[in-house]
Amino acid sequence: MSSRTHPLRVCVAIGVCLLMVGCASLYQPLPKRIKATHLSCETYPSLVDGNLSTTSSLKVKNFVEKGNSHYRDNLRYGDWVEGKDKAEALIQLDSLTPVAYIEVHPLSTIYRLSIETSTAETADEKASLFEPVRSHKIARSDHGAVIRINIDRPVRVLRVIIYVPRDSAHVTRESLTQKTKVSFEDVMIREIQVYQ
Repeated sequence: MSSRTHPLRVCVAIGVCLLMVGCASLYQPLPKRIKATHLSCETYPSLVDGNLSTTSSLKVKNFVEKGNSHYRDNLRYGDWVEGKDKAEALIQLDSLTPVAYIEVHPLSTIYRLSIETSTAETADEKASLFEPVRSHKIARSDHGAVIRINIDRPVRVLRVIIYVPRDSAHVTRESLTQKTKVSFEDVMIREIQVYQ
């Protein structure tokens, strides 16, 4: 009789352990949003003001210069970018804080977005202080869909980098050099929310 109940006891013990582990994972606290009072962005303050009705316009003042006067037939011939073809925003947390993920709430279509983090307070934007967040996919948003990027590390400063498309509606041609200049589109973002 006791030899029959022993396997049953083992099965019951395993079942109880699995149930406890499952319940424990269900009751883990959900990530909570870091309040806007703990975030700052000097260049675009409304990016982290906690209000989804405000909008930040991230501008790229540079341009693409084209050496080919027939640029419409061959868009890539003789192109070079003056400056950077990306918009950047530094978001500072008031202290070193473990960050689980961020949510970017854009109004624009975003073709490529990347995040870098730093654990040190930084007044300048030295690249050596920042570590990129690796992702297996390119973060993008079609028609304003929310982008969520896992961070999973302690953070003091976030650097959000958005690569911007060319604005084919704003093309100018210099009369002396016959070179064509194409500006970049602005990126409209309602809010960046940070969760710990």
